[in-house]
Amino acid sequence: MLLIVWGKVAGDIYGLPGPDSAILLLQFMLVIFLMESSTAVLTSDSAMKRLEGRKDDLSSLARMQVMSWERVQLFSLGRLTLASYGLSLGLLILGGLASVSINQIAFSGVLVLAAVVAIFVLLTYRREPEGQRRSVD
Repeated sequence: MLLIVWGKVAGDIYGLPGPDSAILLLQFMLVIFLMESSTAVLTSDSAMKRLEGRKDDLSSLARMQVMSWERVQLFSLGRLTLASYGLSLGLLILGGLASVSINQIAFSGVLVLAAVVAIFVLLTYRREPEGQRRSVD
C-alpha cells in the first residue's frame, strides 16, 4: 500500500502521466488479495500456535491438515482474484470499445449487474461443502 501511495506522490511531483486503468485495477485487486489472505494466514497461525510443542501423532496430523487448509484457501483466493481481475478488465475494455458514457445509465447498470452476478457465482463456487455430521447415539 505504501508503494502505491509513493508512486502516486512521485507521479504528481515529477509530472508523469497517470497510470493506465488496468494498472490501477491490478493494484486494487492485489491489495484486496493481501487483505483477504491475511485472514487465512492469521487463522492458520493461531491454530498452529495451539499445536506448538506437541509431538504426538494426532498433533502432527492436525498440523498437516491446517497447512493443507491454508494452501487451499490461498490458492482459491488467488483464483478468485485473477477471475475478478479478468472480469473487471473485460468490462473495462468492453466499456471502452462501446464508448459507454454517463448518459447510457441502463447499459452501464447492466454491465455492473453482470459483474456482480459473476463475482457472486465465483464466491459461492469457492465455498467448501460442509461434511456430513454424524449423530452420536
